[in-house]
Amino acid sequence: MGLAGVVLAGGASERMGRPKALLDFRGRPFAVRILEALEALDVKTRVVVLGPDAARVRPSLASHECIIVENPDLAGEAIGSLRAALAALESIRPSAVVAWPVDLRGQPVIWDQALFAELASSAAATTHGAGAVLAAHERDLVTLAVDDPAVIDDLNTPEDYERLVRELNRDIY
Repeated sequence: MGLAGVVLAGGASERMGRPKALLDFRGRPFAVRILEALEALDVKTRVVVLGPDAARVRPSLASHECIIVENPDLAGEAIGSLRAALAALESIRPSAVVAWPVDLRGQPVIWDQALFAELASSAAATTHGAGAVLAAHERDLVTLAVDDPAVIDDLNTPEDYERLVRELNRDIY
């Protein structure tokens, strides 16, 4: 099996005050925009990891073919969501996954299957997140520089979201 897509939407969105997965991004919720991007890339297997707002987010995903899982480890932050997705994909055995944070910040990361076990069980990842696994394999990383504010900006508060919307719509205002 080839590449699987993972939308990481399992956080509590506490600082945002509402589910980031449902924030409007050019007329559609963030989670839907990411699914559409994965569909456009012909990624056949798509997983969306939801958190405490799963009941509110699920209806927006209804028209998209995807596996929906809930993050049972909210304290584990993003690594808990990635681990939930990897567990859901075990029987499918993709050769790699592209993990895309729902808040659009940070570039999606493509994880080779050779790292799945380390992501699933590494003590360093439990403590420091998936970045610890990236750091451990830094010599193998291939990175792509971008300047798109939708990729490089943190999006944790309503003010961050408003800034992103203003930046993306600056030609309109």
